[in-house]
Amino acid sequence: MSSDAKGTRKPKRGTSTGSATGGKLKLTSELIISLLVAGLYALFLVETRLAEGMTALMLSMFLFVTFLVFVYIVRGGSHKKKREFGSLLYVFLGLSALSLVWQLLVYFNIIDASKISPDILIMVIGVIYAVVSVAIIAAIAFLEKSSLKDLYLTSGDIKVIPFAGVAFILCALLGIGATYMLFGGSTMGQDKLIMLIVSVLVFSLLAGIAEELWFRGLLMSRITPILGESYGNIYQAVVFGVFEAVMFYIITQEVSLMPAIFIIGSMTGFYWGRATLRSKSIISPMLLHAGFYVLVALPILVGVMT
Repeated sequence: MSSDAKGTRKPKRGTSTGSATGGKLKLTSELIISLLVAGLYALFLVETRLAEGMTALMLSMFLFVTFLVFVYIVRGGSHKKKREFGSLLYVFLGLSALSLVWQLLVYFNIIDASKISPDILIMVIGVIYAVVSVAIIAAIAFLEKSSLKDLYLTSGDIKVIPFAGVAFILCALLGIGATYMLFGGSTMGQDKLIMLIVSVLVFSLLAGIAEELWFRGLLMSRITPILGESYGNIYQAVVFGVFEAVMFYIITQEVSLMPAIFIIGSMTGFYWGRATLRSKSIISPMLLHAGFYVLVALPILVGVMT
C-alpha cells in the first residue's frame, strides 16, 4: 500500500523545499547562502572586467580559488543540503574557471583585441567562449555523473522546436535587414559590414548554445531543488543578466549601457527559463536566444563600431 494517504496531493517536482511558503518568499538559510554565492560571483566578475592586466588576472584567480575552497568545504560538511549546494557551487566554480581562462588568454596576449579587427573579434570570442564552456560543462557533468536530461538537453516538447526555428530565422532576417537599412551606407564599408554580420551570426549561434547550457541547463537545474522553480528561475535570470552585461562590455568596452543590458538580460533570461521549465528542454530557448542576439545585438554592435 502506498505510504501517501489516499487523496493526499504529492508535492510537485521542483517546488521549493522551505524557501517559499504559500507563494511568499521565506528567508531561509538556503536562500541566504544562494544569494551570497551569486553576489560574490557577480561582484568579482564585474570588478575583474573593469580592472586590467595583473589586477584582473589576480581577481579571476582569487574568485576561482574561493569557489574551489567552497566546494571542498561544502562537500565535506554536514549541511542537510550539502549535495545540492555542492552542485550549485560547481556551477559558479565552472563560471569562474571560464573567466580565468579568458583573463589568461588576454594577459599573455594570446587574444589581443587591439590587433584583431572588431568584425573578426566577435567571431573569435564566440568560438573560444563556446569551446571552453562546453569543455567545462562536460567536466562538471562528468564529475557529478549528470545525464543530458539533467541539463534539459533533450527534445522535450518537440512540437515547439519548429516554431523556435522559424522565430530564429525571422529574427535573423529582421536583424540583418534593419542593420543594412540603418548602416548600409556608413563609412564602415560594405565588405566590413557583411563580415560583421557573419561574425555576429556565428557568435549568436555559439553563444546561444553555450549560455543556455550554463544558465538554463546547468544553473537552473541546480538551483531549483534549493529554491523551487519560481524563485530558482528568477535567481538564474538575474545571474544571467550580470553575465550578459559583462559580456557586452568585453565586446564593446561600453560601460554606460551595462545597466540596460543587465535589465534586458535578466528579463530575457527569465522568459527562456520559463520556456525551459515548460518544455523540459533548452533546445527551443537556444534558438530563441540566438535569434534575439541577431535581432538586437547586431544593430547595437554595428552602431557602436561605426
